Amino acid sequence: MRLKKLSFLLVLLFSFNLFATNGKNIFNTSKLNISKKGFLNGPVKTYYKNGKIKSKEYYTGNRKTGIWQYYYENGKLRSEVIFNTLSQDEEAIVKTYDEKGVIISSGKVINGEMVGVWNYYDEMGRKLNTYDLTKGVIVTYSEKGKVILRVSEKALLNRLEEIMVEVNNDRIRANEEKNWWNWWKAFSFV
Repeated sequence: MRLKKLSFLLVLLFSFNLFATNGKNIFNTSKLNISKKGFLNGPVKTYYKNGKIKSKEYYTGNRKTGIWQYYYENGKLRSEVIFNTLSQDEEAIVKTYDEKGVIISSGKVINGEMVGVWNYYDEMGRKLNTYDLTKGVIVTYSEKGKVILRVSEKALLNRLEEIMVEVNNDRIRANEEKNWWNWWKAFSFV
């Protein structure tokens, strides 16, 4: 039992040393509690080499909880993950942002899988598209927020397959015409 605890502590110390850069540990472990059973409890912060915050995470009983935030090196928020502590699954709302702080996307994740309706935004933060993963429906919006296109995933895939067949047929025709033209030039007396 003592050997098990000692091994765990050595692995833990080695892990934290792996993340050290220029003598500075990128983890802020001052408030991180690791119980006797090896569960994570409390906040975990990571930093860029320049000292700016890279991420803020929070654990309760080894579960991801609360609001997790990830940052660009310029200090702007990159993404925010808000965990549902009441769910038995690892369920969260995710929002991503560009380097200027404008929202790019938002949606729900359960156990690492995108679920429900996901919203995608343009460079001004206006809703551009929604994708309903449950129904398989994609909706595109105008700049004023009006629906301009609603298509099912199945219909879109069918149309893409049709386009691929058309492109392939065009390539075959172009090669046949090229071969015919080369044959004609080879036997012409011009």
